[in-house]
Amino acid sequence: MRIHRPIGAIALTLVLAGGLGAGAVVAQSSSAPEPLTIRFGQLPYLDYAPWALAEAKGFLAEEGISFETSTYEVEQPMYEAMLGGSIDVGDSGDTPFILAAARAPELRLITLTNIFAGYSIMARPDDGFISYDQAFEANGGDREAALAEVAAQMEGKTIILPGGASFTPVLDTALGYAGLTRDSMTILDLDPVEGAAAFIQGEADFYSDGLPQRFRLEQEGMINLLTGPQLAGGAMDLAGLGTTQAFLDAHPDAPVRLLRAWYKAIDFLRSDEEEALRIMSDWINEQSGAGFTTEDAKRFLTDLVIVPTLEESGPMFWTDPASPFYHQTRLQFVVDYFAEAEGLDASAIDLDTLVPAATYFAELTAAE
Repeated sequence: MRIHRPIGAIALTLVLAGGLGAGAVVAQSSSAPEPLTIRFGQLPYLDYAPWALAEAKGFLAEEGISFETSTYEVEQPMYEAMLGGSIDVGDSGDTPFILAAARAPELRLITLTNIFAGYSIMARPDDGFISYDQAFEANGGDREAALAEVAAQMEGKTIILPGGASFTPVLDTALGYAGLTRDSMTILDLDPVEGAAAFIQGEADFYSDGLPQRFRLEQEGMINLLTGPQLAGGAMDLAGLGTTQAFLDAHPDAPVRLLRAWYKAIDFLRSDEEEALRIMSDWINEQSGAGFTTEDAKRFLTDLVIVPTLEESGPMFWTDPASPFYHQTRLQFVVDYFAEAEGLDASAIDLDTLVPAATYFAELTAAE
């Protein structure tokens, strides 16, 4: 299967977001909101760190919101906890949400706030594998030829692939350029930390995960053969918040209040980058022990994740069907991909019902 999107459009958007320039300022809510405690499922990754920034700077408190947090490594157990009634709202990528919602149609995706582009496929530096940059030069700047050459090296080899559903499309996207499938490889399903340690010890030829393990392995001298922006397609995903219809029925104004706090945090990130990056890097280090510096965090927010302001989010996600991150295009891609690759029952997915995020974004912008 050949899965990709126009890299030029993606690169243009990365440039737009990477500069951390000023964006639209989110207004204060007009009156004191009713206090609301949300049992929050957090993922310990930097693309979700603006929630920690929103908490630290009082933006959640301004919306009357406090978090009681539980931490999950990946989304699947978080959604199990949500469906079991122990949490209300949680961080989520679009792929895990779609897979969970196919089995639990009471789930809802209420925001899309950022795009993760930090996936990579890594190798050890002395194993003789050719990276994308080397293949791109050797193939005279032919992107698809370069991707095919790099991906062909994976045939018959072993890769460590953590269990989160977001990672499978990364591998399939890469293998597709060489006409290969997952049956062409041996896949070891380990959790991110255990998998990174096993890879360092030589238990596989390749490793694929998000962050912070990618940073850890880079510090150990491992190299990125293929990255998300090079692969595009299934090697990027949209992220936001998931919840249940029952929570929305009980707290119909919560999504807009959460969005307002998020975009205040993004405004602060753009206006006081140094302090914001310090808060965010301290938070991720507390969560994962990754040893992030503020420079690591800046690199992350420049090269590996797109975090748009309120003003930028409209055309990126909601109003411009030509955007490579337009919500309907991307979410339908996820549905179609897993229907073909994993046998997902696409008839169980009603995106208009499951993803009311566009409505809440429109409510927010109308109120500003």
